[in-house]
Amino acid sequence: MKMATYGEAFTALDDYRLALFSEQLSEDTFSASRGFAERGASSPFATPLNNVHATGIGVRTRKGRVLSKDFCIKVFVFQKLDLGSRTPQITGKEFHGVGIDVEHLPIQVAQAKKVAKKRTRTSQPSRKKVRASGTAATSGAAVHRARTRPVIGGVQISPMNARFVGTIGGLVQRGRKLFALSNNHVLADTNRLPRGATQIVQPAGSNRSDIFATLSDFERIRFPMMGSDPRNRIDAAIAEVTNSSLVATGQMLQISNYRAQLATPMPNTDVTKSGQTTGVTTGTIIATRVNGVRVDYGTPGRPLIATFDNCMEIRGKSGAFSMPGDSGSLILDKRTGRAVGLLFAGAGNITTGCDLGETLQRFRVGLA
Repeated sequence: MKMATYGEAFTALDDYRLALFSEQLSEDTFSASRGFAERGASSPFATPLNNVHATGIGVRTRKGRVLSKDFCIKVFVFQKLDLGSRTPQITGKEFHGVGIDVEHLPIQVAQAKKVAKKRTRTSQPSRKKVRASGTAATSGAAVHRARTRPVIGGVQISPMNARFVGTIGGLVQRGRKLFALSNNHVLADTNRLPRGATQIVQPAGSNRSDIFATLSDFERIRFPMMGSDPRNRIDAAIAEVTNSSLVATGQMLQISNYRAQLATPMPNTDVTKSGQTTGVTTGTIIATRVNGVRVDYGTPGRPLIATFDNCMEIRGKSGAFSMPGDSGSLILDKRTGRAVGLLFAGAGNITTGCDLGETLQRFRVGLA
C-alpha cells in the first residue's frame, strides 16, 4: 500500500464516516433481527461496530510508538476487540487507498483537579513569588502551583473559593483588553458560574489579594437530554484581567521558546505543555480532526458524558502528557513554541485537546 498524504486522508475521512454510520445502522438492524448480540452475552456492546466511537486523521502507533509517518484513518474504540468480519470495507486494512489504524481510546475525563473542602495552614500553596522568567522558587512541578507575579501561562488558577484547580493556558487580547484563557470547567465550573461576577485567583484559594481576573465568557458545554446527542467542539472560557500590571504577555512558565502565535496541529508533531500538576511534559499528536470523543464531567459514581468533535489526541513521550489540574494548558509545537491546541481532558497516557484556532475565533481574541 502506498503512503497516503494528509490531503488523501482528509478526503477519505468524510467518506469513511458516512460508510461507518451506514454500517452501524445496518449492523444494529441485523443484530436486532437475530434477537441477540452478535458477540454473545459476554460482550459489553450490542454489536461490534458499536465499539467504535471516534474517528480522525492520524499516524499508526503500536505500544506508544509511531510506526510510520504516512497518514491514516484513525478508528478509536472503547475496547480493543475484534470489530467483526461482516464489514471488511470498514474494518480492513485500508479505505479508498488510505490505511486504517484501530486504537483504544477510553472515555476521557475533564482534567480539573479537586482539592480538599477545608485546607489547613500547612496545605496552602506556597505564597512565595516566582519570577516571570521561569526561575523556580520551588523545585519541580510545585513551581506551577506557587504564587506567580506577574501571572503568566502555565500556572495554577481557580475561581475564588472553588474546590478545584486548573491552569491558565496563556493571555489573549481583544483590542486593549487582556483575558486569561482556560477551560469552561476550570473558569466557569462547567456552565455553573456567572459571567461578570466570578473572580479568578492565582493561585487557588480565598485570598482577595490574589484576584487578577473576572470571568467574562465561556462556551456552554452541552450534554445529552431526552435522547439527543449534541456535539461540542471546544471546552473554553476567558476571564478579563482586572489590572494589566498583574500579568505578563508572551511568556510560559519553564518554556523558553514559547511564541504567542497560532500554528496548525498535525499528526506526528512533537508537542509540549506547561501545567499546574505535571509541569512541563512532552508528547506526540497521534490524531487530529477527531470526532466523537466522549468526555466525562461527572464523578465516578455519577458520570456526565459530553461528546466532542474536531479534537486532537496526544500520547505522552514518557508517562502521561497530563494529569488532573493541567486543564487549560496551551498545547505547543515543541520545536517552534507556537500554540496548536487547548488541553481539556485525558485518561491514561492519552490527552485530548480542542482546536485553538476555533477557540480564539469564538471569543474574538488573539494570543498575547
